[in-house]
Amino acid sequence: MEKLRVGVFLFFLLILAVLTFSLSKSWRLYDGGYEVTVETPESKEKDTSPEPTDSLDLEDGNGKIYWKQYFIYPHGLVTESGGFGPDGILSHARNLYSINLKDGKIQKLFVHDVYIWDFFVGEFSKKSVLNTIDDPKEDVLQIEKKILIFAVTEDSNLDGVLNYKDHKLVFLFDPETNQLSSILPTGFHFRKLLYNSLKNHLTLILGKNPDPLPKLNRKKPPETITKLHLYDYDVVSSKGVLSGNLESLVSTEEKE
Repeated sequence: MEKLRVGVFLFFLLILAVLTFSLSKSWRLYDGGYEVTVETPESKEKDTSPEPTDSLDLEDGNGKIYWKQYFIYPHGLVTESGGFGPDGILSHARNLYSINLKDGKIQKLFVHDVYIWDFFVGEFSKKSVLNTIDDPKEDVLQIEKKILIFAVTEDSNLDGVLNYKDHKLVFLFDPETNQLSSILPTGFHFRKLLYNSLKNHLTLILGKNPDPLPKLNRKKPPETITKLHLYDYDVVSSKGVLSGNLESLVSTEEKE
């Protein structure tokens, strides 16, 4: 009997240790972020094919097959509760890889490791409950065969790491063409995703970036009030409409 009690105690102790390690790992990543090489304009021209040193642990269960043909693998995946995606989970990672199951080609989405705050498919519906009285509300997003990626590529608060405190950008990845597109207008960052927009339209709340500090005085910028704007992006035409007295029509081709 004594052995049974000891065995049960050790079993629950093991479960507690595993949960503590998992939660602490998630929090350290979420708060501490990644120390990575930030992408530069020169590096954007480099090939994004995986380097010989890139290793994918395909047995860890982190990768998923989308649209029966594309295997998307997040490198350094750590999950948190919350998020705008269909499962309500934040999926942090260092980079994403796309493997075409038809021809076997592997694509590394970002040239350098970044801080991916979340990613998910752009077409889904989910129900949310505001309180115990109202019926569940269905929220819909209709971006066909695209993966939405929210990522930090620049140390905007100058603290030496890329994490959730930095400005997040929004990318769309098309696995059929292996094209990764940054969709935000220059000088803005992501704040919130809005559902129930038109088909192949992405409606976001954006924040206006503060003016950059002079190169000779690049200390941590003071806290400022962020001006918010609505931004509706047409995936088909690659153009977006920005609210306010700013430029009303922005094309991703013009930004590049």
